[in-house]
Amino acid sequence: SEEVFAVTNVDSGVSSTTYLQTHYSHSQGYFLLVSMATDLRNTFFLLFPIWFHVQQAEAVKLVWVAVVGDWVNLMLKWLLFGERPYWWVQETGFYGNSSQPMIEQFPMTCETGPGSPSGHAMGAAAVYYTMMSSLLATLLKEEGQRIRRW
Repeated sequence: SEEVFAVTNVDSGVSSTTYLQTHYSHSQGYFLLVSMATDLRNTFFLLFPIWFHVQQAEAVKLVWVAVVGDWVNLMLKWLLFGERPYWWVQETGFYGNSSQPMIEQFPMTCETGPGSPSGHAMGAAAVYYTMMSSLLATLLKEEGQRIRRW
């Protein structure tokens, strides 16, 4: 039952990857930008200094979210040890005589460690959430002051 769950989980990753690559191939640049903009290196060297000038406390929170999020992702990868769909499709006998899906690999996805959970997705979600919640809180606070002055 554990093996069936693992196969189903990886197959759903293959199915979603195939669907995205088939239907949204024209958006490849956008997906890469969203993922690369919030990777750990860019968070430290680009987003943190910019955000530090806007809101110092929020910039520190952004770094903590990135570091703790990356650490949690690493721990989950060690515990779950999820396969990468790109490698799994080539090595599995799951598809039997039917043709295996053709999924394209990119330099960003050509990693050899465990693939699930996705560090790119977790990191981007955590960093974007922190930035947007901070930005919204700042804007709403300023908007509230304008309404009171009026």
